[in-house]
Amino acid sequence: MVFDIDKEFLLKDKSTNWTSFSAAIIRASHIHQLDSNNSIQLFIYLDKDSEYAKKLTEKFLANKDISDLKDSDIGKVSSDFFKKLLVISDCDKLFQGFLTIINHLINFEKPHPKDERITKAIAFITNHQGQPLKIKDVANHINLSESRLRFLFKKQVGQPIQSFMLWLKVIHSLNLVLKGKQITNTAYDVGFWDASHMNRSYKELLGVAPSNIKKYEKELKIISCGNTNFYTFRTEILKNWDSEKPYKIIDI
Repeated sequence: MVFDIDKEFLLKDKSTNWTSFSAAIIRASHIHQLDSNNSIQLFIYLDKDSEYAKKLTEKFLANKDISDLKDSDIGKVSSDFFKKLLVISDCDKLFQGFLTIINHLINFEKPHPKDERITKAIAFITNHQGQPLKIKDVANHINLSESRLRFLFKKQVGQPIQSFMLWLKVIHSLNLVLKGKQITNTAYDVGFWDASHMNRSYKELLGVAPSNIKKYEKELKIISCGNTNFYTFRTEILKNWDSEKPYKIIDI
């Protein structure tokens, strides 16, 4: 998803001409071009296998690859809200802000109580970042078969366990790359097969090779949240930054 902070940006793909947007949602892996139009944009990437992404796709991208969000409830969020997201570096506050945005686009359903074994599995995975962890290791830790773990994880978290583990590898490695660590060493340290595997994962999930991260860091504000376990996060969603009381509380 892309949101303009000051005015409008331009989007096109192979079948359309340049079109102005103030907010848009783009289907995962859809090839497109974006012209910033000398403005400032906020980008939000969602795992295509997550429940949030599936609901957004169903609502806005049923028969198209790029959809204008100008007629959605996102227009009720003030421009100051988006501007503050650009200067905040606190991961918890960023996460609250992003959930507020998504909540204006789709309705949250009350989450089902999480199986304690899945909560334990998530904690085990997040506490072993940088180690060559396999799904069977997680399954053995919580005394489940690998197939049962895969089923329960997808059902309760909303994405396959292998996708979750890959995202954590990318986030962990991004922190190291931003600190100046060499890509080849980083790849092995966080559990990728090699630098090529890490490169493919970055392009798939972030749309950019790790070798370009430092280059883009000069032009973009990159915040990598590697130590926060968002999957067991209690979030209070506000109408706006100045709201004193939350209008929705979500326990994920």
